[in-house]
Amino acid sequence: MKLVVRSHFSMTTACLLLLWICGSTAHAAMTAHPLAPPDTSSPRATLTTFLDEMNRAVQRYKADDHPAAKGHVERAMRCLNLAKEPESVRYVLGFYSALYLKETLDRMEIPPLGQIPDRKALEAEKSSVWTLPKTEITIAGVKDNSGIEGFLFTPDTVRNTELFYEKVRLLPYKPGCVGAMYEQFNESAGSIFPKRLIERFPGWLRKGIWGQAVWQWASLGVFLLVGIATVFLIHRHGTAVLGVLDSRTGRRFRSTVGGLILPVALILFAQSGLWFIVYGLHFLQAAVYVPVAMVFLSISYLGTIWLIGACLSRAASFVIAMGRFAADGTQATLIRLCFDVVTAVLVVATAVTLGARLGLPTYSLVAGLGVGGLAVALAGREALSNLIGTIMILLDQPFKVGDFIVVGDGDRGTVTEIGVRSTRIRTRDGILVSIPNSSVSNMRIVNESAPVSEVRIRLPVTAAYGSSLDGVEQAILSACKGCEYVACDQAPSVRLVRFGDSALEFQLLVWIVRPEFRGRATNQINRAICDEFRKRGIEIPFPQRDIRIRENEQA
Repeated sequence: MKLVVRSHFSMTTACLLLLWICGSTAHAAMTAHPLAPPDTSSPRATLTTFLDEMNRAVQRYKADDHPAAKGHVERAMRCLNLAKEPESVRYVLGFYSALYLKETLDRMEIPPLGQIPDRKALEAEKSSVWTLPKTEITIAGVKDNSGIEGFLFTPDTVRNTELFYEKVRLLPYKPGCVGAMYEQFNESAGSIFPKRLIERFPGWLRKGIWGQAVWQWASLGVFLLVGIATVFLIHRHGTAVLGVLDSRTGRRFRSTVGGLILPVALILFAQSGLWFIVYGLHFLQAAVYVPVAMVFLSISYLGTIWLIGACLSRAASFVIAMGRFAADGTQATLIRLCFDVVTAVLVVATAVTLGARLGLPTYSLVAGLGVGGLAVALAGREALSNLIGTIMILLDQPFKVGDFIVVGDGDRGTVTEIGVRSTRIRTRDGILVSIPNSSVSNMRIVNESAPVSEVRIRLPVTAAYGSSLDGVEQAILSACKGCEYVACDQAPSVRLVRFGDSALEFQLLVWIVRPEFRGRATNQINRAICDEFRKRGIEIPFPQRDIRIRENEQA
């Protein structure tokens, strides 16, 4: 019996000595090669590396060397499979999972090193999974992009580390183990509050609520109030300063730069909030950190989307100004449309990235759009056809804003806007008509303002038989000279078109300055011709018919 006990004691001593030698060797190797990755070549190597790095982290933390302690914890985190965790919380979940796992392992019996399989043992067993006896803590093989297989604590193990810790936290530590100092770390201050200051807080401030101390929650509340007030003041006073610069320099800083102040302030507020809750307050518990971090992350990405849209809108205006295009012209509309498309693409990409960081299946959703794209296209075919019609109008340029056009056989008016969905024209009656661009692109368009703004109109004029032809022609031409709508650089002309039943029928061909003045010019010219005929004694005939009645010869 003594021999058995002595043999068991000797084996245990030998194993502990071997672990100490391996740990010393690993530490020396890491010191000699600080960029060398942690050894995860087998379950034995992964477990040894994890415990070794966490033990060093505790030693450095006790020595108040927090940066070095953090570095060791980060190396231990590389033994955890965090691939299934949202990117935005991957670091914090890994950090806290490492603490939980270390606290759990230091309270449980771990098999001797020789009983933990190495790579050769797993290859002989044709297995890639090892589970710590009597637990659910599992180490499994994974492959990276290069195909090299490593062994990490499984995602299920990582997610359940807090549950494991809650089940064993009342158990004593094994001899020689001190855990990860989880309680001390969780209640300690971050980079802002000195440790001595925290120790002077009354007990009720250090009392825990939802896993965090009261002073941590109070500090978060103060940060939110100060941060929101700071964003408001930056926006208000920044805009006022830009207004003063505008008045003194004659520039337009407020309209160009002013719209960028608020989104930039929101991004800075959100990013500083993420730093504050992690490094300033040690808000690292997943149940608390995740919702708070997602709020700050959402604000940051919404501010980024806002900033992208504002910057590209100003870039479009800058390009239009540099090209000296008319602000309401076709070229300017096409430039804005291109920038709008780029903005939409960047906004969608940013939203997809935000969803991925929040753990939403955005990439699967984007891939599924290829399957559902046909249904979406069919449902929105009218909108899509209008968009294509807009592009065709902007490329073909049958008209531009300000032109007087006739659409099909009906609508006639001045183009006021070429939108993404429709074209708007204002008729001579002052009515605004909106026509879908899909219809406009397929209709017959008569642009009366192109290639020049002047247009020729034809007016019929009649004179009684017996009137002097030269006198009638001179009277009509003389009437045109006093009309303000007649183009000065184009001489009018008069033609005798036919002999009517009751009158000589003439036609006046006259150029007017703008097609939309057709009605006014016609009225003014006709009145002038009527006055001129009266002065010259030219008769304007009316239809008449001679009727002869023959009497009955027998009567």
